[in-house]
Amino acid sequence: MKTIRCLLLAPALATACTSATAALVIDGRQTQLYVSTQFGFFGSINSATDSRQYTSLTSDLQPQLAGSDSGSGAVGDGSWIANYQYQLDQSIEHLPAGGFSASASVSLFAFAADQGVAAVDAQSGNRLELSFHLNTDESYVFTGVTTDLASVILEEFAGSGIWSPLVAPTPGAFQYNLRLATGQYRFAAVGSGYHDSSQGAASSWSVQLIPVPEPGSLLLLGTAVGIGVVTGRRQRRSAQPEPAAVLAAAMPIFCQPQRFRRQQAR
Repeated sequence: MKTIRCLLLAPALATACTSATAALVIDGRQTQLYVSTQFGFFGSINSATDSRQYTSLTSDLQPQLAGSDSGSGAVGDGSWIANYQYQLDQSIEHLPAGGFSASASVSLFAFAADQGVAAVDAQSGNRLELSFHLNTDESYVFTGVTTDLASVILEEFAGSGIWSPLVAPTPGAFQYNLRLATGQYRFAAVGSGYHDSSQGAASSWSVQLIPVPEPGSLLLLGTAVGIGVVTGRRQRRSAQPEPAAVLAAAMPIFCQPQRFRRQQAR
């Protein structure tokens, strides 16, 4: 009976899960991490940049760009001291149900004293673009949160090189229930930041695009589960002895009803 219940559940599980899994296909990815720095003292400032780019859909899905520098010394009759550090993180995950989740953050710090100079800049420094297409019409929940200096947008391809915005949430938490038709789509996000020894700002964003099971698939799954539960209950009931038989077995042989004595004799 366990095998029967598994056979009953398997088609429903396959129907409920396969549709969403096959619907969304990620076609391309563009990740760019970029930071520029200024470091030294008045009269001798070094400027530099640090960057990374990734396009693979299967590797480097959690890239990081990090660095730091520090120094001090004499300048004429005075002195200088300066340091900076930065870290840019990004994460992309393919959800088993057929959507995706992604997040990123920008963290910067710089300090300078006396005649020192230190600054770190990540304007549009943490960028991600995912292009994907849908094979069938599907319902999705697009949810997430963004801070100041970060933005996300979901767009639909309108043809002739034109992308039409579907949602472009303002900073804060958001959630959208979307019905997406078969076609091409693009998700884009960017995070920025800066720090110039006296003040600065960081940023972060996080999103999920989650498929919503179709009502028909949920109904089929619920029906199969119900059949499995009922079948299991019937099996357990049939395996239990009748109350009368249990009572008779506990009696001395000469007190048992005649039909139970005949059964035991067999």
